[in-house]
Amino acid sequence: DFPSRAIEQYTADMVAAVDLSAARSANMKIVLDLSYGSASFVMPNLLAKLDADVLVVNPYAHTPGMMSFDRDAHARRVADLVRASGAQLGAVVDADCEHLVVVDDEGTVLTDDQTLLALLRLVVETRPDVAVALPVAVSRRAETICSEAGVPVVLTKLSPVHLMEVAASGEVAFAASQGGGYVWPDFLPAYDAAATLVELVAMLSSTAQPLSKIVDGLASVNIAHETVMTPWELKGMVMRTLVEQLDGQDVVLIDGVKILAE
Repeated sequence: DFPSRAIEQYTADMVAAVDLSAARSANMKIVLDLSYGSASFVMPNLLAKLDADVLVVNPYAHTPGMMSFDRDAHARRVADLVRASGAQLGAVVDADCEHLVVVDDEGTVLTDDQTLLALLRLVVETRPDVAVALPVAVSRRAETICSEAGVPVVLTKLSPVHLMEVAASGEVAFAASQGGGYVWPDFLPAYDAAATLVELVAMLSSTAQPLSKIVDGLASVNIAHETVMTPWELKGMVMRTLVEQLDGQDVVLIDGVKILAE
């Protein structure tokens, strides 16, 4: 079943879910890369509602371009365009319109961790009475931002499915992955890069702060990863051994073993 006028309905629902009054009066300048993907069908309608000055690159669906798309290279190009045009915001929307790379007003390409923390900072400032959902492996800086604002955090498993299940529960107003996927349950309990862009523009406009200032105010986050290959039949034993060795320590047993240590 293919509903008629789906794009128009999507746009109408987005405008109804987000207060765009501040964004419309801010006259924000934005640079977007739509990655030759599905966002090219949706974004024109949404951008018309923002009253922003927008420079868009790769604004059409093109399968070969989408398959060869280099996210990092295109993010650097957007950063160059942000600096050259004096834009307040830049973004690369991935081909399936689920994930987002953000560039601040100084042309700095934000890491996924920086974007998550910046969005959290904006959410707790503009929506102080909400709860948020975050994967258990997220940096404790994220929990600190929320606790300082009195915003409760629901920790989820690492899988996108569980994160979206929690988002759909009606208990949280924002959920985020560590890979550039963000969820706004009041609109749609699933990753949505277009919704994230609109929410980001609305929050920046309402706080009247440049994104670079928010990023500069964030504590630095350093996360090191190491993968240890473990035979499937030994994984249960490894987990039990870890729990036994950590007896008495502060741990979180969601989707693994997380040790809370200063």
